[in-house]
Amino acid sequence: GGRGMVQAPLSMGPVKPLERTENAYDVSKTKPASHYDMVMKELRGILNKLTLTNFEKLTGDIIKIEMTDPEELKGIVSTIFDKSLEESHFCNMYARLCNQIKDKLPKFPEPDQPETDPVPGQEKPPKKELTFKRCLLNKCQEEFERADRYDELADADATPAERAAKSRKVRVRMLGNIKFIGELFAQKILNEKIMHECVKRLLSSTDEDTIECLCKLMATIGKILDHPKAKHYMDYYFDQMALTAEQVGKLPNGNRLKFMLRDTVDLRKANWVPRRETKGPQTIEQIRKEAAREGIVAG
Repeated sequence: GGRGMVQAPLSMGPVKPLERTENAYDVSKTKPASHYDMVMKELRGILNKLTLTNFEKLTGDIIKIEMTDPEELKGIVSTIFDKSLEESHFCNMYARLCNQIKDKLPKFPEPDQPETDPVPGQEKPPKKELTFKRCLLNKCQEEFERADRYDELADADATPAERAAKSRKVRVRMLGNIKFIGELFAQKILNEKIMHECVKRLLSSTDEDTIECLCKLMATIGKILDHPKAKHYMDYYFDQMALTAEQVGKLPNGNRLKFMLRDTVDLRKANWVPRRETKGPQTIEQIRKEAAREGIVAG
């Protein structure tokens, strides 16, 4: 057997973590991937390549993905949501993507619907369908609840610094979501009710990220929200923003936020006509041309 082999002494020093090699044995490769896994892999592959230049083609590829289960539809919504958070500069493009695919993906009967006894003389109510749009709404709601749950369940054992870091992470995610929800609303995918919920959440806080998010959101959707029926809400929001501008203006380094809020209030007074156009993502060609132009100007 193992004669002549010298046993190496046990090392007590730090152990270097194992590194994964290209052809490493992977147990997940030996078991067949589920259909859900395959759908998610295909979707992520497409989203990783998505740019404004190939937008039409890749949107078509997403519509062609074969879905057999409502969980896959929910997974697609979650993946697009997360992607829009990772690349918030492109959230307008992801909202447009949702608009393009929302009516073209399969619908499924909503799972877990209780069977109701038919009422004599009445037709049986139609079974609710789980659509892409329904999944989007559920996801928005889920994200709000997730942030609320965190506020209630801050970890008692965590140090103040850990709690602050975790709280900031939750807030950044929430603000990213609200930015994306604003873009979805601008594409007329989500209803007004959810936007008022977003604005009220943002008004309840005076930290820097939240104020910035509120101002950007108003720049994106204020014009659409500001109609006669909602005037009374909008007046209230803008009165609050003017008050917040005064409050933060008294803080050290608060001037930037004060002027940002004032600019947003002025934007409404100017009938939502911005003083300068805001820029969204551009095609690669536009970015190159602009860089060249700026180079020439600078030179």
